[in-house]
Amino acid sequence: SALVLARLTLSQEGIVKILTHERSSYVLINLSSALCGHNPGSSMNAAFAVGRLLEREDARSKLLSMKNFKNTMTALTKMLYNKEAGPRKNACFAFSCLANSKEGHDRLLGNVNSELILDQLVRLITDTDDETAWFAAVTLRSDCSQKEGVFRLRDHKSVYTVLKKLVRGGGVKLKHDLLTEVKMTLDILGRLPKLPAPIMTAINSFSVSARWESIIATTNNRVIYQLFQGCTCVYEGSKTSTTVKNLKPFTSYVFRIRATNSSDEGPYSGPALITTNEGVPGPPGEVHNEGKPQHNSIKISWTLPPNPNGTLTGYNIYCDGKRVGVVGTDKQSYTVKDLPHSTSIPIQVAAVTAAGEGEKSVPIKCSTLNLSDYPPKKPILSTSGGANEINVSWIDPPKQLGPIDHYELVMNGEVIYSGKEQDFRVSNLEPLTNYTFNVRVVTADKYVIESEPARKKAGSKGKVRSSTTGAINKRLDQSQSLAVTPRPLTTLY
Repeated sequence: SALVLARLTLSQEGIVKILTHERSSYVLINLSSALCGHNPGSSMNAAFAVGRLLEREDARSKLLSMKNFKNTMTALTKMLYNKEAGPRKNACFAFSCLANSKEGHDRLLGNVNSELILDQLVRLITDTDDETAWFAAVTLRSDCSQKEGVFRLRDHKSVYTVLKKLVRGGGVKLKHDLLTEVKMTLDILGRLPKLPAPIMTAINSFSVSARWESIIATTNNRVIYQLFQGCTCVYEGSKTSTTVKNLKPFTSYVFRIRATNSSDEGPYSGPALITTNEGVPGPPGEVHNEGKPQHNSIKISWTLPPNPNGTLTGYNIYCDGKRVGVVGTDKQSYTVKDLPHSTSIPIQVAAVTAAGEGEKSVPIKCSTLNLSDYPPKKPILSTSGGANEINVSWIDPPKQLGPIDHYELVMNGEVIYSGKEQDFRVSNLEPLTNYTFNVRVVTADKYVIESEPARKKAGSKGKVRSSTTGAINKRLDQSQSLAVTPRPLTTLY
């Protein structure tokens, strides 16, 4: 029956018939039992049939799920140690088919006879029977189909040494097929070299390019490269260059490269340090309105941008969207001048690097001094001196902007007095005529604040009376001699 099953497994149709037979499980159990029989021919046929079934996924799954598969492994191990070449060869074939799948490979490595199997395969690869040696070599190479198998063979006391000796010759000339299998296994077991550090080039503020040396792939064991940015793999593939994106401007990064294949992970290269190009900076930190309000200027200050993205070269100051000033990095404050008084205006700051101007800060509303908050009282008017005279007096403002330099008295739009006194007699007025008076307070800082108007009608016609005090006459003479001429004083109303 083992011979019949062996012949059926020569074709896929035959394997399907076995798997779909109504007593398929019984057939497979008996096939496993045949391995343990005393008939060498029957054992060889059963081992061949098991190998063929293990090559097919659905059949392999069914065999591995059987409770007696451990017995199958034990029987195949005993056949591997048989004195006859035939059983040894067929056992090697079955083990090689088992090792070619991840599921079967795990079962092989986990078997209690795993070390016994490997030790015998190393002996058989030097067997004088070329076919036996070739089957053993194929099985060893199949054991390298998974990384765990590679590590297992590398750790073995003699696998690598024996294979190297066979390749060197040692007085024995190997057949081509056997030599090919041995070389393929050695290539898989060979360690990948340490690559030089990758060559990095900054492309812009957000990306860099990387390139590295290649390794010649050996015997269908394709080399895969892994590029690491710090501890994160940012590229994995067979190419020897790539572009790393989504980086931060003006930031240093460390990259390493290593080679891998299906059987090994090479050591990391040395580090390669690269800094991305400068970018435009982020907005400055907090912007503040500094000091007391002024009538025509605003002083601001700011903190450094949290994300400078480069070496700062200066700052641009914007007032209501228009650039009004530029300062270097040695300053973090600026006074915006020549502004109208009693005005609220948005101010922003933008940092600058070699890459250009960055994002502006959030606008802050700043206000110049509101002079209407410091008005003098309207002048006090009386006509007790004479019919064509009006006495004008005034008091200090209840709320002062600063030290007072002098006062100005304005009549009908013209300045008729400028000085420190706080009273004045106006003479030679037109009888029964209305007059309007304002008092201006001029501060030491040259602020000019004007009072609300006061109005008075002159009396009827009569002789013009002279002032009874020299001081008043003197002030009158001074007022008569005052000419309305341009002054360096800036008058704000």
